Amino acid sequence: MLFFVCSAKRSRYPRTTDSASPPTNCQSHPGVAEVGWTNAGGGFSHVFSRPSYQNTLPAGSTSIGSMRGVPDVGLQASSRTGALVYISLPPDGSGGLNCSGTPCSTGWYDIGGTSLSCPQWAALVAIADQINGGGLGLVNPALYSIGADATRYANDFYDVTTGLNQTDSTIPGYPATTGWDPITGLGTPNAANLLPDLVLAANGQ
Repeated sequence: MLFFVCSAKRSRYPRTTDSASPPTNCQSHPGVAEVGWTNAGGGFSHVFSRPSYQNTLPAGSTSIGSMRGVPDVGLQASSRTGALVYISLPPDGSGGLNCSGTPCSTGWYDIGGTSLSCPQWAALVAIADQINGGGLGLVNPALYSIGADATRYANDFYDVTTGLNQTDSTIPGYPATTGWDPITGLGTPNAANLLPDLVLAANGQ
């Protein structure tokens, strides 16, 4: 569920794409705001069968066979375009960011991976629960029902279509594609639109 954010700092909607600054994944895809992360996981389970909610995918998606496809959704994760967090507890609170090998920001860390994206998605679902007036339960079927509707999908998700999660030249990896793919799932949330729509979808609307 991972990608690089290639947007200018403090950019608001409509956001400004930054293709000049590092990392190279942003520089090598001019004009692209979100690029599938090279270190992203994803793929197809060897254990779990495809759930029924993955039977219908957005048009143009990477096909899912008889086994579970992951991830379901994506969000910011590369630490090279990550988020700052402050840790005060020792021992980690005694360290921090390095500037050319020298500690320069005690307590502050630039984090990425699922350590960043999972809490962000959990927060979004918690807000949707509040809109609903109670827990929505398993939201995966609702997410895919939105994905199956072209208008709702375009309104609620940013479809990441650039990137490849290949880090070893002997292992092919998966490309980001239109619709669902094994790097970014259905894509990243346009939260202002998705959250109220997720509540509707979870309630069969």
